Formats: sequence, C-alpha cells, structure tokens
Amino acid sequence: TDPAATGAAAAGPAAAAQKPPAGNAGHPARPAAPDRGNLTVGAAKAGALLDRQLTLARTRAHSTALQALGSSRFHAVADKVAVLASDVPLTPAAASTDLRTLAAAAEERLTDAAAALPLLTAGHPYNAEALVHGLSPDPAPHPQDAPWHQVRLLLRLHRYALEVLHGDLPPDVRLLSAGQSLDRHRDASEAAAAAAQAARTPRIAPATAYALGVLHADQRHEVEAARYAFQRSWQKQAIGTSTP
Repeated sequence: TDPAATGAAAAGPAAAAQKPPAGNAGHPARPAAPDRGNLTVGAAKAGALLDRQLTLARTRAHSTALQALGSSRFHAVADKVAVLASDVPLTPAAASTDLRTLAAAAEERLTDAAAALPLLTAGHPYNAEALVHGLSPDPAPHPQDAPWHQVRLLLRLHRYALEVLHGDLPPDVRLLSAGQSLDRHRDASEAAAAAAQAARTPRIAPATAYALGVLHADQRHEVEAARYAFQRSWQKQAIGTSTP
C-alpha cells in the first residue's frame, strides 16, 4: 500500500471542506442572511419590554395621583372649587365683557408660535435632515419636538376661544385637521422616546435592541409625516383667513 495515497485519502474530506466552492475562487464567502426567527423573537421581546416599562410607569403615576388626591392641599383646593361653583364672584360688568380681545390674543400667540416652526423644512414629504437629528442616540428629548407640542396646546386654546365666541357655527375643518396632525405628532414623538429609552435597558439581546431601533426609526418617520400634514393644513388655514 502506498503511504502517500493513504494519507491523501484520509485528508480528502478535510481538504474538500477547506477548498472554496467552484466559481468563488478568490472571493470571500458571503455573510449569512439574517435569521428571521431571531428577528421575530426580538420583536416579541421588545414588545414585552415596552409593555413592562409602560405598565410600571402607569402604576407609578397612579400611585402618585392617589397620594395627591389624599393630601390636605388637594382637599383645600376642592373646597375652594365647591365654594366658587355655588357662588361665582362675577363682577357687574362680566355679562357685557367683550371676549374678542382675549380671543384675538390667543390667536396671535398661536400665529407667532406657528411662524417660529420650521414649516419650510416640514413642507417636504421626506425630511431627511430632521430624521438625522431625530435618530441621534442623544437620550434627551429632541429639541424640535417641544415647539410643536406648544403649538398643539395653543391651537386647542384658539379653538376653545372660537367656540365661546361662535358656538353656533360649525368647527373649522382646517383647524380640526391641523389639530389631528399635531395629536399624531405628540403620540409618535412619545412612542419614539419610549422605544429609545427601552433600547438603553442593560443586557438586552441584540435582536431586541434591533427591533426597538426599527420601532424608534418608524415613529420618527411618523413625526415627520405629521409635521408635513400640519404644514399643509396650516397653509390652507392661513390662505383661508387672508381671503375676505
């Protein structure tokens, strides 16, 4: 028996395993495709993690509210409200007070706050520049979100003022649409913040962190879509108010 032949036969399977497949000589092997099973498990774990964190936050808020309701300070406020409800201290001129000045002031505050928003940038359906900042790993809330939340509150005050002055008229559809867009904006920004906070949980699996990152990016896209929708509604509102 030839020893060389015997050695070659014994080394054959190992050599064949190390030999690159035909047609790929000189090229590195392609990376393995992502395991969809791991991504599915990661998404499920991400959902469970968010549910636990939000449930804990809701429980803490409920406990804090119960403590506040049982405090002496709350009972003092409740007593004063009960007294005011039974004997409203209206001045003699209250019935004839012109509320249009106060309503105009609320509208002016809203107009100024909306003018300070980056509406020109928000006018693009896909605002890549804002997404770059919105997807940053900074744990602090995105600085652009706060002015939009403020406009949302001022828009509600403006609508309330219009209801007081013109309660018999139907609500302005453009204002309703703008308000709905800002509600979407608030919900999406808070959802993105919750996903980012959950992704910072220590010792979570990479697939879970990846799923949370996808959720965060999706909600920041929703933020930009809501800003785009508000910009369109607000521009229609501005045109409508400028026409006689």
